Amino acid sequence: MASVGTILAQLFPPEPKWSVDSIPDLTGKVAIVTGGNVGLGKATCKQLLLKGCTVWLASRSKSKAEAAIAELKEETGKEPLFLALDLNDLQAVKESAENFKRRSTALHILICNAGVMVPPVEQVTAQGYDLQFGVNALGHFLFIQQLLPIMKSTSSPVSETRIVWVSSSVQYYFRGPPVNYDNITDTPSRKKLGTQQLYCQSKFITVMLAYHLAKVLAEDQTSNVICIVLDPGNIKTDLQRHHSPSTLRSIMNWMILRPVSSGILSQLFAATDPEAAHLNGKYLRPWARLGEPHPKTKDEAEQRKIWDYCMHQENLEMLIMLELIRIGADLCKIGHNVTV
Repeated sequence: MASVGTILAQLFPPEPKWSVDSIPDLTGKVAIVTGGNVGLGKATCKQLLLKGCTVWLASRSKSKAEAAIAELKEETGKEPLFLALDLNDLQAVKESAENFKRRSTALHILICNAGVMVPPVEQVTAQGYDLQFGVNALGHFLFIQQLLPIMKSTSSPVSETRIVWVSSSVQYYFRGPPVNYDNITDTPSRKKLGTQQLYCQSKFITVMLAYHLAKVLAEDQTSNVICIVLDPGNIKTDLQRHHSPSTLRSIMNWMILRPVSSGILSQLFAATDPEAAHLNGKYLRPWARLGEPHPKTKDEAEQRKIWDYCMHQENLEMLIMLELIRIGADLCKIGHNVTV
């Protein structure tokens, strides 16, 4: 767990020194914002549009996305493009990435902003993973992997492309390091851990994956892609909808929750500011300041372990398909050799 000083600095950060007025002209740039139909994602899309960026608003719900697109067009005079993305389903994630690559030849900015927070513990992904791990970490991991080729081809030695991965301060409160992999799928131990710690776990894993991704990108001499992970701050958004209401929680929220206009600062700085081009593998805390995550997220052996786990899950459907093909071939051989 982080020190008391770190936690207090996160809860009550100083006034920001960076603002959306510092965003440079983004004409000709292409961005994807996951969860772009609401909250931080929608506000992020708005600022990118105002600076001339072509914005793909990625959302699971087409109706909610269309409503957000209409509002953003009215507010900015520019219309984001809809990209269907269901992070709850790995096959749907792959299809979303392929759909984007068919429709666009470039991707300069990928902001992994979507997330789910303390949903009912019974909820799991289409493939049976804990919902918070599946959406916040694994789904985004696969989306990034699928889009890396176009981000690499878009980059140049003098113009980097950027992956911005939104984590949370709750990674400081994860009691589990190292990760207990029994809690990632729908097991009794996962339900015993509880939704709050499962949320902390998902954001802790997000930091580990982002750090390892930054190392992989730094070692790749064929392209110029960077990855920055961040805590947007304690922001009042729809993300808290699953929390049970209480007087104490209302008081705490009044004390520590900030407006969406503050929450978008770190991710917009990471995505657009020229200074952020040098921050591959760095962690940002509110508001657009360098910080440090939970110390154990930097354990390189554990980073590699969760990276390999996610890579295996990414290829799991292909492995299952190959195994079914092998079994079918074996059955054909058996049938061919049987005489009646």
